[in-house]
Amino acid sequence: MIYIAILLFVVLIISCQLSPTNQQGDPLVNGFLFFPMPYNAKDWTEPDFKYEDVTLTTSDDVKINAWYLAAEEPKAWVVFSHGNAGNLNGWGYAAEEMRSRFGVSVLIYDYRGYGKSEGKPSVPGILKDGRAARDWLCARESLKPEDLVYCGRSLGGAVAIDLAAETGAKGLILESTFTSIPDMAKKMVPLAPASIIRYRLDSLGSIKNYNGLLLHCHGDADTVIPFQQGAELFKACPSERKKFVRMEGLDHNDLLPESYREQQKRFFDRIAAENKAID
Repeated sequence: MIYIAILLFVVLIISCQLSPTNQQGDPLVNGFLFFPMPYNAKDWTEPDFKYEDVTLTTSDDVKINAWYLAAEEPKAWVVFSHGNAGNLNGWGYAAEEMRSRFGVSVLIYDYRGYGKSEGKPSVPGILKDGRAARDWLCARESLKPEDLVYCGRSLGGAVAIDLAAETGAKGLILESTFTSIPDMAKKMVPLAPASIIRYRLDSLGSIKNYNGLLLHCHGDADTVIPFQQGAELFKACPSERKKFVRMEGLDHNDLLPESYREQQKRFFDRIAAENKAID
């Protein structure tokens, strides 16, 4: 087993060195970061909730698929960036739960290479995908980027942080996300030198530029993304309006508890109250 691991490591190093200008990103990173599930008609089932199917065009002309779940008189408008596996056919129910429980409009999208979206996933690519989602929702609802709530689960948390740190936001929701790619690479491939990683997706650095409302949760039994990374990320955010929910005994893919859902309700109620005060 150890020889197989060493061989794999060597192959990854060589592939990284032979592809210094690879626009698809780092082969090493792509190997452990992305697990896309492309569209398959046999496995695709129509959800039992109403949504608008839309196609977004990114800044590099990639067509990605998104679902818009509009609420009546929404308390907030949310861009939802999902995790690193699956596609909209599974993740759409998380958006529907958010809409039905909290009265918010949600745009959830598939990264390139996922579901019906074109292309192949990469770190630069998914950040472009997030911006395309943001820009579409702003145009649709006549909003500014800072009027939106950015929600990200796992990998999606890094995209959400990137968006919120760039323009500001009405709020930021992070669920079980990591500090940076090098930190995750160190966990997944301990022998890999950080110097070969081109795209670092440094959420720990980016969140220092966000000073708005933050709700952050992480399971303390997470075997995929260490709880400590979530705690460090939360601590690095300079905002005084932030809340961390420690989900005791929960692993990475466990169902989110009602205690956290209560905090989500308070989060969106606070946004609604702040919006009403401004009006």
